[in-house]
Amino acid sequence: MTGLLALALLVVAYVFGAYSFALDLWPIHVLRNAKRSAIGQTELATRFDSFGRLTGWGGKTEIACPVQDDRTAVVLFIGQSNQANNAGQRAESQFGESVAAWFDGKCTVAASPLLGTTGAMGEPLTPFANKLVAQGVFDRVVLVPSAIGGTKIERWTKGGDLNAMMMRALDELQKNYRITHVVWHQGEDDFRQETSPDSYGRMFNEMVETLRRRNVGAPILVSVATRCDDDSKWSSDNPIARAQRVLVDESRGIFAGVDTDELLMELCRKLGDGMKKAA
Repeated sequence: MTGLLALALLVVAYVFGAYSFALDLWPIHVLRNAKRSAIGQTELATRFDSFGRLTGWGGKTEIACPVQDDRTAVVLFIGQSNQANNAGQRAESQFGESVAAWFDGKCTVAASPLLGTTGAMGEPLTPFANKLVAQGVFDRVVLVPSAIGGTKIERWTKGGDLNAMMMRALDELQKNYRITHVVWHQGEDDFRQETSPDSYGRMFNEMVETLRRRNVGAPILVSVATRCDDDSKWSSDNPIARAQRVLVDESRGIFAGVDTDELLMELCRKLGDGMKKAA
């Protein structure tokens, strides 16, 4: 029995280590740079923090943060991996400095992967901003990526560690910007772990309350997002999806976002998982 336990622990440690190493999660980056320093090599530009957020990436073009006016959108993205750097195709601004990404008080020309969120692959935020400018909806877009892959809503609600992280980011951001839109895309982990619809709704409303108390009066777009992996228990009319749909309340500034359960096919998920494993 002791031998089986030791073998199981060894397998878990190997899998976790391989995953952390492939994605350069903290503290792998620290260990890598310690090794490089010891042998006289320069440090790697890629850096992640304890939340798994990308905080450094070589080749970023730092710019003066755009001045906000009525034609400038400042969009906060919070939730899980579909709003993080987990997409297969990387993108970049098609409008130069008019599509910018904000993180930690600084701005760069938007280009995948974005700082401030998890992963190191592509993302949908930059293409979204390109379309807003191309269609004349806004002249400039400032992206504020803050999604953390693989997270339950309880971490984002009042008292959660990601709620605190978000509030710190808002305090810095609001020194220069007024948020015009918030996009919430989260729910896959809560579906998998069978969070009750009532609990999900309560925690979402607590999160909204913390945003409003931080003077974020912007409309909040709620996505329907519960589908991840090939889960035989999943159906489009599942409890978390229903909970997300009833959160919409335009009188409170909460609007329906995209339904990615409908838009993302099963094949998309399988391809995404395969790419993460191969990273």
